[in-house]
Amino acid sequence: MRLAAIDTSTTLGSVALFEDGVLISEDAHRVSNAHGESLLPMVNAAFSRAGWRPRDVNRWAVGVGPGSFTGIRIAISTVKGIAMAAGAELVGVISLDALAHGLDEGLIVSMISAGKGEAFVQMRRSGTLILPPSHIRMGDVVSRVQEIANHGESVTIVGEVAVELDWTVVREPVSLTVCAPHDLPSAAAVGRLAAKSSPVDADALEPVYVRAPDITMPKTGFFS
Repeated sequence: MRLAAIDTSTTLGSVALFEDGVLISEDAHRVSNAHGESLLPMVNAAFSRAGWRPRDVNRWAVGVGPGSFTGIRIAISTVKGIAMAAGAELVGVISLDALAHGLDEGLIVSMISAGKGEAFVQMRRSGTLILPPSHIRMGDVVSRVQEIANHGESVTIVGEVAVELDWTVVREPVSLTVCAPHDLPSAAAVGRLAAKSSPVDADALEPVYVRAPDITMPKTGFFS
């Protein structure tokens, strides 16, 4: 089984290749909003190092958001195009799940910057989804965590944007885990989660924006 994973849901663009569940190649670069220019060259370089061709891949995995609207669209359209042409399986992974991959003790709070003074936030407890991906004002995130945390349970906050907040007011013990690989979602984590997930039809693979995009399609009709 060969699996290729990409994630461009944040400023970190990354590609990871797996063979029989083993990570054999990983590349990641912070490229701001230039994923459209950098993603395919990064994929091509990873395949060249591994000696792979697109048709050698059985499954493609992609971070579907939330995060950068542009980055999410680029990643999904790229993976859909390659997988459909090569006849490979497709799996979408929530970027906030990828961010917290490998952590499952206590309350796990995943955070990604959403801009506009907001964050995309998700909370899980022992693998159970407590708060689905949501966009919350940065100033309200700490209080939401305090509301949801059980008395005495450990609280782990992941995502580099978390360092911008004051967590000392939370009554439960809080641990900030904001260094790689828990600073931003990575293709390696996307791939590991996708290896355990069921594939979906290309038409069913959709972005998870959470918040409506700033740019929408124009309405039809002169008087719409």
